[in-house]
Amino acid sequence: MITAKEAKELYDQSGQEVADFLKHNVEQRVKKAAEGGKRDVFIHLGSVAQFEYLDRTITPLQQAVADKLKTLGYRADIKLDRDKYVPRGLADDNGNGPTIQNYGIQISW
Repeated sequence: MITAKEAKELYDQSGQEVADFLKHNVEQRVKKAAEGGKRDVFIHLGSVAQFEYLDRTITPLQQAVADKLKTLGYRADIKLDRDKYVPRGLADDNGNGPTIQNYGIQISW
C-alpha cells in the first residue's frame, strides 16, 4: 500500500481535477466573455461570512486552478466580490442579518 504522501504526490502530478474544473467551469465562460468583447470574467467559488478570512476558505483545488491559469498566461486572483448581502432566509423583517460576501477567481487576459 502506498503512503498518503505518495498518493498526494501522484494526485499533484496528474492534475486531472484541475483540468476537469477548468474544462467544466472556466473554459466556456472565458470563451463567451472574450467573444463578447470582454477582457475578464469572474468565476464564483463560494461565499464567506463577514469577518471570516478569505485565505482560510480557499481550498487547495481552487488555489491550484488559479495557479494553472497563471501558467496559461492569464491573470488570476482569488478575491472577494464587491457586493455584500444578507441572505434572504437569514434576514429579519427589516432586512438585517449576517452579512455574506461572495468570492471567486477574477480572470483577465
